[in-house]
Amino acid sequence: MSVSMTAPLALITGASRGLGLETARQLGARGYRLAIAARDEVRLAAAHKELASLGHDVRAQTVDMAYPPSVSALGHWAVGLGPLACLVNAAGILPGQGHNESVLAAREDDVSAAIAVNALGPWRLVRAVAAGLADNATIVNVSSGLGALTDMGGGYFAYRASKTMLNVLTRTLAAELAPRGIMVNSVCPGWVKTDMGGPNATRTIAEGASGIVWAATLKPGGPSGGFFRDGKTIDW
Repeated sequence: MSVSMTAPLALITGASRGLGLETARQLGARGYRLAIAARDEVRLAAAHKELASLGHDVRAQTVDMAYPPSVSALGHWAVGLGPLACLVNAAGILPGQGHNESVLAAREDDVSAAIAVNALGPWRLVRAVAAGLADNATIVNVSSGLGALTDMGGGYFAYRASKTMLNVLTRTLAAELAPRGIMVNSVCPGWVKTDMGGPNATRTIAEGASGIVWAATLKPGGPSGGFFRDGKTIDW
């Protein structure tokens, strides 16, 4: 498939696997040019090869979302590819994976790592690409119901704290970018069969990514500052 340079450009982090890669697949199928980023160079190269084999116009750049200069470099690279029609912050970590850490038992380095990658990374990236976002662009922060305050319980303290902070970024950024028509939303993909979600998860990767793609492809004047799952509003 030949994609015009006037086709919309999407920047997707965490795109070497799981939800990020599937989001790239679905956006590519919709005619988007793809700028994909991830930390693992080998997996990123494999994702680039797969997406290119599907006929998508794709470029790749490694990034460490916990390292500010790396995030800044990614933003500079992406903006150089043309105005961004959408940014999908899909990169994320679950520190101490497999352990349901309580507030009192959580390790400080795990909490710091989760916030650095899951919240501060997207914040830094948004700052790096803000000037290169097209009017009426979309920003999708891939969040989680575990970050919702309404029914928050115990456990997963590091992850919950980071996703709640990401939701704060969504709300404040949506208000501040509203004059440019830029729509900023958080999306919970549900419990998905990814490396993070595990084999017992109830949703396929394609099902989880569909709600992300919905928010990424909103038409001008669409909802902003919301928290969604499958295109439907959920509680903060």
